[in-house]
Amino acid sequence: MRTGKQESVLLPPQRDKADGAERCVGVEMEFGGMSLMTIAENVRRTLGGVVHQESEYRASIEQTSIGRVGVEFDACLFSDFKLKGFLEQLPFQLFPEQDLPGSLERLLASAAARFVPFELVFPPVPISRLHELEPVRELMRCEAEGTGMSIFNAFGLHLNPEVPDLKAPTTLRYLRAFLCLDQELQRIHQVDITRALSPYVDPFPNAYAAQVLSESYRPDWPEFIADYLRHNPTRNRPLDLLPLLAEINETVVVDALPGEKINRRPTLHYRMPNCQIDEPDWTITAEWNRWVAVEKLAYDESALTAACDRALSQRSSSI
Repeated sequence: MRTGKQESVLLPPQRDKADGAERCVGVEMEFGGMSLMTIAENVRRTLGGVVHQESEYRASIEQTSIGRVGVEFDACLFSDFKLKGFLEQLPFQLFPEQDLPGSLERLLASAAARFVPFELVFPPVPISRLHELEPVRELMRCEAEGTGMSIFNAFGLHLNPEVPDLKAPTTLRYLRAFLCLDQELQRIHQVDITRALSPYVDPFPNAYAAQVLSESYRPDWPEFIADYLRHNPTRNRPLDLLPLLAEINETVVVDALPGEKINRRPTLHYRMPNCQIDEPDWTITAEWNRWVAVEKLAYDESALTAACDRALSQRSSSI
């Protein structure tokens, strides 16, 4: 039994950025079972603001207590407006008195809601204020469908913690800490079998993990980015570094992965947790607190060195 409701937000050992400001964390939740405007209205009821419906599958809530909140179908076909553009090219001008593209778009959006999750995207908030998102989660709980509601619900909670600085050794520490704790995190997050079997959180290749865990691996940014892209030409990693690497050198990342939608930002992109939003004892805070184990290990130099040696030995033995 989870006991997230009693938990307070754990703060990482490195709470501030290089400029002295508190680090922020962005949160994305994937879930089904609700309509676009019901989700948007629930956000407005809890955080205030003004709802703007941009299409049948995208809305925003502006001027909330934490900033702009977005909600959209978590599918490129809808969220990138590719469907709308395609429909507008069809010969519907034969029936000028009817909004056939709009009607078909609404029909397809309604049908897709049965198997495509909505994604609720919160703006970055200071880590110490993460608890302010919980009233939104609680209001959604009675109607939303989370990861465990169906074998088709490979829904996730994504955490996007800002890195303390944009130095390659700092990012390397985080990646090493994650690789050391990977198996333990899967256990404590209780990663749903549907998500584990899906491509969304594919593990890092063993050869790359061994390279990163080696004490002799001390790359600068060009080497780090080149190695990462060669071994991980995808967003589907439990700790996706592409947004951060794009922040460092967007041209190199986009040229290497022209088909991927990568939003550059100075954050890690942690994709492992389920989104069990429908369960009464599940919280965003509890999942964040599990991530803090990576933060703590990343900033304990002696413990990280020992953990890397153990992880490297275990991976070599398993291979």
